[in-house]
Amino acid sequence: MESNFNTKWWESFIKQTKNFTETTVVKNAIEGSLITQLKNSVLEGLRSRITNKDEEGLRIYFPDESIKADDDFFDTFFNTPPKKEEKIEEYCNRVFKNKFGLIINVYEKHSDFISHKIRKIITPLFDKIGIPATGFDVTVFIGNYGWTPLGIHQDNIGENVMHFHLGPGKKTMYTWEQEKYNKLTNSKHNNFDIEPLLEYANKYDFSEGDIYFMPWDKFHIGKADELSIAVTLWFDNPTKVKFFDKVMNTFYTSYIEDNKDIMNPVIDYENSSLPFETFLSTIKNREYFLSLSTEDFFKYLYEEYKLSLASNGFWQAPPLSLKEKENYDVENFMFLEGKVIQSNYPFKIYYKREFNNSLSIFVRGSKINIKFNKNVILMIDRINKNKPINVNELISDIVKEWSKEVALYIISLIYDKRGIEIIECE
Repeated sequence: MESNFNTKWWESFIKQTKNFTETTVVKNAIEGSLITQLKNSVLEGLRSRITNKDEEGLRIYFPDESIKADDDFFDTFFNTPPKKEEKIEEYCNRVFKNKFGLIINVYEKHSDFISHKIRKIITPLFDKIGIPATGFDVTVFIGNYGWTPLGIHQDNIGENVMHFHLGPGKKTMYTWEQEKYNKLTNSKHNNFDIEPLLEYANKYDFSEGDIYFMPWDKFHIGKADELSIAVTLWFDNPTKVKFFDKVMNTFYTSYIEDNKDIMNPVIDYENSSLPFETFLSTIKNREYFLSLSTEDFFKYLYEEYKLSLASNGFWQAPPLSLKEKENYDVENFMFLEGKVIQSNYPFKIYYKREFNNSLSIFVRGSKINIKFNKNVILMIDRINKNKPINVNELISDIVKEWSKEVALYIISLIYDKRGIEIIECE
């Protein structure tokens, strides 16, 4: 079987999994150089999380003690980053003295290699089957934890998983069909009474370089007695109500004032308009939103959600900005003058003209708002061609209307949000 993840490989994968409905192990699917690169990217992500003290979606388990890590160990963890040139196996042996399980969500946020390489790998697949409505994300599993610390469980509805197994240890997955498991256990989730159920399970063994695929509806538990590392890719095919919630969250995060003022009691509450007026007062751009029909309001939010997701290559989590990652100063934009830049392929910058004569620019899942200028659109279109270009040439039309400083500031904003890369200095 071809292992370069081209269209032919993915057609075979779709056939083996019976169109993403059957659990499958694809042996020797990941070549050695990619295994090494992915292991290094896991270290990259760990280093980034530790540097930024990011605990979001991070879980550490010690199965011998049957507990999650306490605050003291979290302090140890965040003060013990991977060393330069250290391999991940060496890091784990240094930091974790006992059996452990480390589960880290939204890994695409902290690993540039994962967000770029995995996106390129799955592009031929999505060209055939389409993009999941709420995109996809990566969770990394590291450890020698024995049974998965979550017990026998079922994943979220619609979230199919592809498990890139990087070794060095092997792993075994046990699965049960939903109907059979429900009869055996009365639908018990996070079940640690495992041994009596194994005779009814389907068993899948996989090793370094294998890919394990599992549809969302299987009850399952893994077993990893030796240190193993896995990069798992989650295809989030949401329920309709979850999709609605994701779109509406765009409104909550972008257009609601974070006003912590306490409201006073209201006399004659049932007849007073004050609570409603206060409710409306928290909405940014409320005059515009109140002027829209209900359908146009929801369409506006959907467009915001769609362009934000698309600009990030349909990864759910935006990457760290350069300000977060390297303490980059957006105001220090003059250094960009004369630099040669290129788009951050495979990611594309999107834009739309707004109701108040402003321009929204969507870069790697983040939104930048500036005053509308048609030459900014022409500039973004040139960036999206993914060819090297000198910044001076790129902003030449903008500076006919705006100052060079304003034009460079816009480039700096896009650079900070990871929409472009500097590839050469003149």
